[in-house]
Amino acid sequence: MLFVIPVTIEKKPQPMSNALMTQFNEAWLTLNRELAAIEAAGGLGAALCALQEHQRRSGFIKDSLEQVERFRFFENDDRQRLFQVQFNPRRALRFSGSGISTPPPGMKSVHDGCFLCRDNIAWQQQGRELGYDIDVGGRACRALMNPFPLLPVHVIIASSAHVSQEWRMDADGHVDVARLLDHLCELASRAPGFIGFFNGVDAGASIPGHRHFHFFKRPGCTGGFPLEQAAGEAEKGPDGVRTISRYPLDVALWRGTWAEVASEGAAWVARWSRQHAGRMDQLTANFIAVADDSGKLDRQTLYFVPRHRRKKRPAGLTGLVGGLEVLGELVFSTPEEKKLLENGQISYAMLENALASVNPRVFA
Repeated sequence: MLFVIPVTIEKKPQPMSNALMTQFNEAWLTLNRELAAIEAAGGLGAALCALQEHQRRSGFIKDSLEQVERFRFFENDDRQRLFQVQFNPRRALRFSGSGISTPPPGMKSVHDGCFLCRDNIAWQQQGRELGYDIDVGGRACRALMNPFPLLPVHVIIASSAHVSQEWRMDADGHVDVARLLDHLCELASRAPGFIGFFNGVDAGASIPGHRHFHFFKRPGCTGGFPLEQAAGEAEKGPDGVRTISRYPLDVALWRGTWAEVASEGAAWVARWSRQHAGRMDQLTANFIAVADDSGKLDRQTLYFVPRHRRKKRPAGLTGLVGGLEVLGELVFSTPEEKKLLENGQISYAMLENALASVNPRVFA
């Protein structure tokens, strides 16, 4: 049975004694030993599912997703061309999930209170939140659950070091995403049945100061996200890279082993950035990695979706466009958005135009 810290929820920050800090550290280590054993027996995905169960029991995860409703919108009678809307009322409360904002006596805030930094987690969540330390390509990372998830087992894989979410530029001013894609694709290969994505700064990243990925378990009811279905019509261009013409966003994709797609994707993005050297300060991106669900094949699809930094929100809607929206599932959470759904004011064309409004159109 996974260890859970007994927690007393306080309305105001209370002194965090050395004894409580020791208890936090011991609980973290105990949980990590148990999760490491689970990963050794059943893989990273099994460990993440166990972490989710632990964080539900501790009270850190505040949404069971039972109130989520899904709506599908098709282009006329074409059942292969669709967009989805997830109505998730609890998601509107997500900004309350970061815990207390003022450290108790004897504790200090680091990096402006970043809630992906372990030193802050210790006091912000008052013992409710624990994570799982993992090695990704030689880099120390930690898995943390999302308190207001979008989908089942919604986990954040964050660098243990506080480094920026900005994509790296080499000495010549060209984009270098080789290590980023190595890490994203390695994680996807270790968690079959999950989908992973990286939201660049101004491309849905809610924590731009700290490098992180999102992973979630594929819902069993979707039959594939709209982007995945559109990828069936991808065509190879003169440079051998597949692109999707019938989608409101520019998309390039690669298929192969995780090492192949990471390497080929990084090389292509570097060449692409050289072609747009004069405007790279305006551009950002989403990357999405999807491994073979069975885990029996080392096969993966990697998507690259360029974005404009000033086009964060879709026309006519309020939310940010991140990896899930790029996949074709937009998230609604407010009563006003629910009325739009109930009154028939949402359609395939409206959602298509909303996504098209954030497209920088750099593949033309």
